[in-house]
Amino acid sequence: MEHELIYTSCATREMSEKDLIELLEQSREKNARLNITGLLLYGKREFAQLLEGDKNEIFKLYDTIVKDDRHHHVDLFWESKIERKSFKDWSMAFLNINDIDKNKLKAYSEFLQEGISSLNLTGDKSRGRQLMIGMRDSFL
Repeated sequence: MEHELIYTSCATREMSEKDLIELLEQSREKNARLNITGLLLYGKREFAQLLEGDKNEIFKLYDTIVKDDRHHHVDLFWESKIERKSFKDWSMAFLNINDIDKNKLKAYSEFLQEGISSLNLTGDKSRGRQLMIGMRDSFL
């Protein structure tokens, strides 16, 4: 049985395109070796990431992520067993929400303008997952 987790964090500084490419190259190589897939969102110095794969492997990776000095305030807000992977074709899909045309997705306009923190994830924890699946379906 597969497992997933979703966390958010704040970048310690604004990430340049070069920084993001380097991060993605490292993540994709490592995730491919570990059979971990998922989606990384970045915008307004905030990250949200969904990881899916073997439970032990994704939690080992999460522990490494928590220690990464490129971000802080890492908050795990969802983890669960899953029947199947939602991002099976991507070792790490990526969306920079700063670059998305806000007029293309009216349902996400508040999120795209205000950033990940506007999701208010303390209530319905599946809301973040629904958003990420919607972003996958709309942009990837």
